[in-house]
Amino acid sequence: MSMLMMNLEARPVIFEDVGRQVLATRSRKLPHELCALIRDVRPEDIRRVASKMLRGKPAVAALGDLSDLPSYEHIQAALSSRDGRLPRTYRLFR
Repeated sequence: MSMLMMNLEARPVIFEDVGRQVLATRSRKLPHELCALIRDVRPEDIRRVASKMLRGKPAVAALGDLSDLPSYEHIQAALSSRDGRLPRTYRLFR
């Protein structure tokens, strides 16, 4: 939260923040309101949102040489596996 508050001290950041909030929500929340909303987030809120996001199909975008890109099915399997690992066939970092 301290980083949020420090960033909102710079005029260009304030203008960007106002624009983003108004475009996204048609209103603007003041810094103290944002801090109160952040403080109200509970662990079960994070679990609920993460679970909802992980239930959907992943969106995948790639650019460049795609010959080593895992198949969509392998990406889905890795995201739904407990350890999040791709099959051994793929080495993203060599």
